[in-house]
This record gives sequence, structure tokens and C-alpha cells, in this order.
Amino acid sequence: MSIEAGRDPVTGRRRQLSRRVHGNKRDAQRLLNSLASEADAGRFVGTSAVTFEMLVAKWLETAKKNLSPTTLRTYRSLLSNWALPALGDRSIASIQTSDLDALYGGLTDRFNLSSSTVRQVHAIVRRAFRQAILWGWVAVNPATNATPPRQTKTDLSPPSPAQVGELINAAYARDPEVGNFLHIAATTGARRGEICAIRWRNIDTKLKTLTIESAIVEVPGGIEERDTKTHSNRRLALDDDTLKVFESQRRIAQDRAAWVGAEVSQDAYVFSHEPSGSIAWTPTNMTKHFVAIRNSLGYDTMRLHDLRHFAATRLIAEGVPVRTVSGRLGHANPSTTLSVYTHFVEASDHVAAGIMGRIMAESKKMNGKDLSAKPKKSTGN
Repeated sequence: MSIEAGRDPVTGRRRQLSRRVHGNKRDAQRLLNSLASEADAGRFVGTSAVTFEMLVAKWLETAKKNLSPTTLRTYRSLLSNWALPALGDRSIASIQTSDLDALYGGLTDRFNLSSSTVRQVHAIVRRAFRQAILWGWVAVNPATNATPPRQTKTDLSPPSPAQVGELINAAYARDPEVGNFLHIAATTGARRGEICAIRWRNIDTKLKTLTIESAIVEVPGGIEERDTKTHSNRRLALDDDTLKVFESQRRIAQDRAAWVGAEVSQDAYVFSHEPSGSIAWTPTNMTKHFVAIRNSLGYDTMRLHDLRHFAATRLIAEGVPVRTVSGRLGHANPSTTLSVYTHFVEASDHVAAGIMGRIMAESKKMNGKDLSAKPKKSTGN
């Protein structure tokens, strides 16, 4: 027997569901009623005409306007290297949760991929199938109940204040502008692309603030200025030394402009090799400068991003509230900050406990009583 199940959302062809009946007429009617009920409930939706490779190509084309070029390159690389070889030619309607679990297990056991990388693959697959549901190409997302490996946390090892000081001093000796850049990175915790995008109008010397409102991203053929990672602006308070660093950078920019009879406008980028300040430094170029300086000092494993971790962990260690640290870093939610810097928050909590202990001890002395002393035994009178 067969029953109509609508049209394929991709090919437009009418679909029929066929089942062979084993039994009498009553059994056939029972099966027919069941199929009709499931068809009315929308269970039989989707298409068998789309492969996983076709899905991800269509999804990435749709999603790329909301993804940074770096993220898009990462997605394409992870898919082409790990997901497409296994699933690319499979119909999306045929892919089950068990297939994904087998994929993740193979990536872990056969290719020794880290749990973090496998979880990235899983997240991409899940997003692609979520879009397939919205398009009516599949009825369920097989990745929803899949089991990627647990995330293994890697303890952060941010550089010490002495190391950061040595790094910045070496940068100033090599190129004062690079020294200024690294100083700002260490004190604000801003991302490298965000620092590249700072314009002079973003600095308020009276209020001693810096507004982070965009980031420089590298795209094929050049660079673009885009929203921050969280698509929101944030205003950071600046200390006096960092304000002096910005003043030093302005003098450098003004001297450069004066050579060609130009002026530095408020819309000019703070870090630019152009006299007009019209073209920002690129994140990749800054990383190259950083790596050269780092290597000269023997800090081969230090990353430019570690200056961001340095800023966060030092603030937490000094007792700055996590919500404030989260705001300075530009995290979408304080829970992100707590997750990344768990060990440092725990250490800070021990410091907080010691502070409260001292406060209570002083409080008891001020009242002339030591409540921790053992009470005298009653005489019964």
C-alpha cells in the first residue's frame, strides 16, 4: 500500500510512502491509518536529493555574511579535512546520530585530534543541520543527541609581569609604535583586531576612556573594519600611563603627517603607516612583529593573545569583580569569563577568605572581645 507524503522541498517531486502489509485487511487498514497520521503530523518531511556536502556549501554561503573571514576559513578547513571525507557524499536524510558518533570516535582514536577540535567539528555539523531543518530538508537534527568527546580544560599559563615588562621594553627598543601597541594590549586586554581598529575619536582624554567599537579583519585582497566579536561597543577606563602611551603615539602620527603637510584627523587610525592614518595595521602583521620580539627573548611559546590573558588574570588576582573583568575583555557574558579563568577565580576566592578573616579579627578587637576564645564554664550560681 502507499500514501501521499507531500513534495520534496528541493526537487518538487511528489513523494509516496510505500509499505508491504503482512496480515489481513484489518492489519492493512491499521497500517494505513498509522501512515496517514504520521504524514499529517509532518514526520515525513525532508529530501533525499541533498548530500551533506551540498548542505554545508549552501549553509556557508548563507551564513558567511554573519561570520568573520577567520571563522569562515576555520569552518571550511574543519569541514574539508574531517567531516566531508566521511559524510560528504551521503544523503542528509540518511545520516543518523550513530554515524556522527562514529565520526567523532574515529577523529579521536585514529587521527588523535584534540577534544577541542572534534567539538568544533560537532558544533559546525550541528549548525548546518539546524539550518537544514529551517529549510525543511530534514525533520530532525542528528547532531542534537550525538556525543562528542568531553572538553578537556587546558590550564592557562599567562606571562608574568616581569616577562610582559621585558617584552614591551624589547619592543620599544625595536620599534616604539610596536611597543605602544603591546602596552595597550597588556593594559586593556583588547583583541589585536580591536586595537588595530582604534581611531583617535575613540579616545577621550578628559574622561580617560577608550571606546572599542570595531575590529579589523583580513579578507581576500585586503582588510575590512567590522563589528566587535559580540557586536557591541564597550568603554574602558584608562590609567595615566596608558594615556601617555596614546599621547606618544599621537606625536608619532603627527610627525609622520607633517612630513607631507597633512594633519591627523579624529577619524584616522591610531596605528597606521599612512601619513593620513587612513589604512589600519593588520592583525597578522602585528603578530609577526610580536613573534620576532618574543623569539629574541626566548619566549617561544608565548602568544600575542596571552597579553589578553595576562590582563584578565592580573585583574582577577587583584580582586576586581569578574563582571568588571568580563566587560573590559568584551565577553558576551560573565559566565564566559568564569569558564575561561576558573582556576584564577578560585585562587582569588582564597584571598577573599583571608581578607574576611582579617576583617573579622580586627572587628572583634575593636569591640574589646575575642569571640573565638573559649567560654568560661558556668559555676551554677
